Amino acid sequence: MARRIIYWFRNDLRLKDNQALFSAVAAADEILPVYVFDARQFEKTKLGFRRTGALRGRFLIEAVSELRENIRQKGGDLLIRSGTPETIIAKLAEDFNADYVYTSKEIAPQETRIESSLSKNLKTANVDIKLFWMDTMINAFDLPFPVSKLPSGFPDFERLLSNDLKIKDQFPTPEKITLPVDFEAGAIPGLPELGIDPNEIPAETAHVSPGGETLALAGLKEYVEQYVKKDIAYPSAEPLTDTRLSDWLSLGCISASYIYRSVKTAQSHAVTEDAIITNLLKREFLHWTLLRYGPRMFKPSGVRHHFDRRWKNDNALFEKWTNGETESGAINAIIRKLTTTGFITASEREVAAKYLVDDLDINWTWGAMYFESLLLDYEASVNWGRWNTIAGVGED
Repeated sequence: MARRIIYWFRNDLRLKDNQALFSAVAAADEILPVYVFDARQFEKTKLGFRRTGALRGRFLIEAVSELRENIRQKGGDLLIRSGTPETIIAKLAEDFNADYVYTSKEIAPQETRIESSLSKNLKTANVDIKLFWMDTMINAFDLPFPVSKLPSGFPDFERLLSNDLKIKDQFPTPEKITLPVDFEAGAIPGLPELGIDPNEIPAETAHVSPGGETLALAGLKEYVEQYVKKDIAYPSAEPLTDTRLSDWLSLGCISASYIYRSVKTAQSHAVTEDAIITNLLKREFLHWTLLRYGPRMFKPSGVRHHFDRRWKNDNALFEKWTNGETESGAINAIIRKLTTTGFITASEREVAAKYLVDDLDINWTWGAMYFESLLLDYEASVNWGRWNTIAGVGED
């Protein structure tokens, strides 16, 4: 058994059904949970807006704050640091003489580069890193095909999985988290400490979801009680997005497999499968698509390498779209809703994106970056995958 493990929280801000955290607690006498606020997340893009906007920044702060309180209830604490994780985690591992660093495995290019840098830094201190694949409902070795042979469209993906779907088991919530005696917990930063002026938060924010595991679980329970158990179809085909469950899922305040199991158990009597199951499988497909194609998903030519399509890089026209000043009142209303709440429905996202792509002929990657900045439920694979499809450069 290890004496001490550093547990680095990333997009898994929960205690329930957290495989990596459960494994760390089971494998060591002492756990040092850490969350690092990375300033690079909040830098401005080449287009002038932040990679992570003020609303999403606040949502993250709320989720981390609740996570700290939940860990304290287990007898531990959450260390808070600001800076570059690959440097800070390695230094903590050395300072506390840790045996391992445990953390979740990410798939987006920047996040994987950070993992690689951390791994190299840890080698100098003779500390091993153990990565856990937690963001999908299915383990890679349980797919009925290698990732390199991922079907080119969701219908084929769903068909191949239909008779051989192996959802991960649920992991228990740790009963107790034991920390080393001497540690400095650190303060959770506010928006100003992240370089964000609080005035960037719009005045009209009445419908913004607070972050955290408690509300994530409550939101799922409400959906199950109101729709699944009563065998009532949700009003849209995208309940994962439109119920706002995807907000909490994006930060890992709840796991995709936990949602899946909860819904499947509650609708065991139903004849028609709940739409949220299809939503979860689509999310799964986009995660594996990002893993297969990597940086191609973020380029104008998309995962299809569609180089023939040319896009306008017209800043003035793009700003009319982002400012809600286009010739379409409906589009303007959608964008204003996005900027003031951090949320628009799945259908509204498609309408706004198609207008930018088809009517304005603007570089679709600009729209994807804007959604990344503002959507509370931003996930790289889902957001960029959807934009690939709408721009005609992605998988079907």
